[in-house]
Amino acid sequence: MHGTHEFKRTEVTGLSKRPLEPVVAAPGESPQLSQDPLRRFDAELAAGSHWYLAALRACGQWRLEAETYQGRRLTYLVAHEALDLVLLIDRIAGTRRDAVPRSERDALRFRGRPPIYVPGQEFAHALGEARLHAYLNHFYGIDVEEAVVHAVELEASKAHPLDRASLDVNLVLYGKTLRDLLATYRKERGLADDGRVRWADWKDFTYWCFRLRLRTQVPARIASDTRKGIALLQRLRGVEPDESPDPLRPGEAPRETLDSAHEAPVIDLRRLF
Repeated sequence: MHGTHEFKRTEVTGLSKRPLEPVVAAPGESPQLSQDPLRRFDAELAAGSHWYLAALRACGQWRLEAETYQGRRLTYLVAHEALDLVLLIDRIAGTRRDAVPRSERDALRFRGRPPIYVPGQEFAHALGEARLHAYLNHFYGIDVEEAVVHAVELEASKAHPLDRASLDVNLVLYGKTLRDLLATYRKERGLADDGRVRWADWKDFTYWCFRLRLRTQVPARIASDTRKGIALLQRLRGVEPDESPDPLRPGEAPRETLDSAHEAPVIDLRRLF
């Protein structure tokens, strides 16, 4: 059931890299490129594998960056770099509701809590190198980055209790107000300002801010702010300071940030023959 085609991987040199061309399925149709991972998922369930581990292995063969499925637009690879693994697992699990307990699926998609413990080495092997790095981009670039914003906001509000209404933590972190950040982001992405930000765009915007922080802040400041975000996640998720704040990789030690060796090996989602 293993695929025979490999992904092309290129190094990311910043936001100026040429974007990938996504393979997009027609509305309501199961995309041709996803048939192999979904068949593998079915086969592993039939062989007695736990659905979560079977889904992880299916994610390791997934080749779609985005698709329209059952009337919903699903973006699995945010900004062509960050793999939304929970969304992808949920997409795969949703094809076999008869074999996936609803309570376990809901715990994963709403609280990020996997049903079983998968050791780090097995987790990495199931996804493969490129998708693992893309997942780490999502965790550090979106999950941790959101926590960084909240942590710095909490810190700043304690320092300025009389000025909370006018506090813009984005100015502290990124050197621009939220309004200016959104304006620059929309201009770079070619998006119109319709007065709102959709959830999928907010993830992309958060990751864009993460990349901006890596480009514009000195390493010591990056590490300090990222540590604050990781510490907040640890408190919110009830884990010790030396334990991983990532529920999908509970055995992994927390890192301050991604180093250059782990920056976004990009998955080329076009068919390679």
